[in-house]
Order: sequence, then structure tokens, then C-alpha cells
Amino acid sequence: MGLFGKKDNAQRPPAAPAPAVPKGSAKTSKQDMAQDTTYFGKNLKINGSVSGEGSLIILGSFEGKFDLKGRLKVAQGARIKGDIKATDIYVNGDIEGAITASEKVHLDNTARIKGGITTPRLSVLEGARFDGELQMSNRTSQAPKPVSPEPKQTSPASGIPHKNETEL
Repeated sequence: MGLFGKKDNAQRPPAAPAPAVPKGSAKTSKQDMAQDTTYFGKNLKINGSVSGEGSLIILGSFEGKFDLKGRLKVAQGARIKGDIKATDIYVNGDIEGAITASEKVHLDNTARIKGGITTPRLSVLEGARFDGELQMSNRTSQAPKPVSPEPKQTSPASGIPHKNETEL
């Protein structure tokens, strides 16, 4: 036995390898999410287009387009000018452009939005500012078509309106 009650390596049984978890599995640990998170730093000013899978936290300025399968967080003090598309979008900073989330948009009390929001779920804290249009729809359903009224015809003999009797 070594110092402080530790066993020598020769006496320790070999460690079993951790079971492999497929990357796209339903349960993702916090450690996996932390590894898949990318930060755009506070002092960065980026122009361009970003796409891919994973989480992204914006601390600086960005001008361009986002297309993510994952979570996008816009931190307080961050500024984005451009269109954003992601699974979940959390806003504490300023965005000028269209925001589209397939799952949820959350506007914190420091959020400043100028542009449209399209999402099935929205949460807004008191103090958030939003200037634009909001479209909320269920992501699996299509927009309903407007119902057109049936054409009314008048009977030649009486002049009384009636439904077209040849309809099925």
C-alpha cells in the first residue's frame, strides 16, 4: 500500500472502458453538450454565414446568417444583424433580422429584437423589446387554408337563393 492509503498500481484491477454512446442518441449528457458548444468571444466582430449542428453562444458582434441544428444563445451585449435559424434561440442581446426556431424562442428582459419571429413556442420576460411580426405555428401542421363560401344560385322561377344540388 502506498502513501495515504492508496493501493499500488500492481494491486489495482484494470479499469473497465466506458460504454460507447452513439453521438445522435436521445439522451445527451451535459458534458457532451458542453463539448459541442462554440463561443464567439466578446471582442470578435464576424461577418459571414454559420451552419452546422451543436450549440453556439454569441458574446460579440455578428453580421450574416445562422442555420443551426441546436441551441443558439445571444448574450447580453451581443449584437447580431442578419437572419437566424436554429432549434432553440435564447436572446439577451440585440438582433436585427428574422428569427426562426423549430422548437422555442426565449426573450430575456435585456433582449432587443427588430424583425420577425417564427416559432411554435415563445416566452418573453418583462422588459424585453420586440418590434416586428410574430408567427406562431405548430411545426408539424400546415397553415389552414381559408374557407371559401359556397356559391349561391337563384332559382329561375322564384328568385330564391339555394345551394347547388349537383355537389357531392
